[in-house]
Amino acid sequence: MLELPGGVAILLVALTISVTSDPRKMRTALYLLALLSWLLMTVVGLTVGAADAFDPRLGGYTFLALAVLMLGTVVALAGFLVVTGITLLRREGFALSRLLGFGLGVGMLGYIGLWVAVVATASSQWAAGLLLLGLPLGYLGFGFVAFLLYGALYPAVMGRRGRPVAAVVVLGSGLIGGKVPPLLASRIRRGRALYDKFADRPPLLVTSGGQGPDEPVPEGRAMAEFLTDDGFPQERVVAEERSRNTEQNLAYSAELLAARGIVGPIAAVTNNFHAFRAALLMRRLGIAGYSVGSPTARYYWPTAVIREFIAVLRDHLVLNAILLGLTCLPFLVYLVSLLVNR
Repeated sequence: MLELPGGVAILLVALTISVTSDPRKMRTALYLLALLSWLLMTVVGLTVGAADAFDPRLGGYTFLALAVLMLGTVVALAGFLVVTGITLLRREGFALSRLLGFGLGVGMLGYIGLWVAVVATASSQWAAGLLLLGLPLGYLGFGFVAFLLYGALYPAVMGRRGRPVAAVVVLGSGLIGGKVPPLLASRIRRGRALYDKFADRPPLLVTSGGQGPDEPVPEGRAMAEFLTDDGFPQERVVAEERSRNTEQNLAYSAELLAARGIVGPIAAVTNNFHAFRAALLMRRLGIAGYSVGSPTARYYWPTAVIREFIAVLRDHLVLNAILLGLTCLPFLVYLVSLLVNR
């Protein structure tokens, strides 16, 4: 019988408890990535150990090959972020918020480039500084990868395995010229597909979104008209027209449903990059149910995911500020010591 290492067993139990109690938690994402990372390190250790037992030189080559593979993966990811960032700017126009993916890719390549320079010059001083700088970067990077991984897994599972709900709430995302743009249309179509999935006991469909300063009508109303113009039964859709952000989308829709005597679970429909954060907000607001995602253009997705992760950090600002400050402290102390000893 295969015996799991103690750390793997603990993480597996923690992950199982977290998922079964309520999967809408960031800690679930962290447990999942920690478990996968531990398993990967175990496999790498066993592979290198087996190669080393056969021939010490083979063990060294195996370790080097795995290190090159890992570095190549990081470089490829950075390159992907840069390319999709440039594509986003070309197609959507310039905006600071659209530089996130491009900036992250350039930053990753820059950090790797600094390490190449340090290795080439054999500078132990700069190597120590880069290692300490890696602490806050590692903190943010681990959290982002966890959010990315579980943020893709959660809506996919809920879309397939989600149980029947009392209402489907489609979250708004902005109109263009008073019309429903493709991004929002994909959400509406996903909401309708979910409605059809539960056609034996059809839920109420809520289109949620207020009126922005550049919008002639509230998003919720335009979304409802988009549905009814396409043949959706008018009596099964209701528009929520007050909300200005995701939290209000969910809270005001819950109020609207409660006023109609609907208190059962809901399925919140948004784009796939946004679905996990919507689920986190549902849990914080005490709204039963789950969220599902609709497809997003590939060039748009990386920057959107980064923006959502920043929003999650902001939602837990005090805790993240403390932990990020603690991880930055050794690097700051090191910089001060260098300045003092110059």
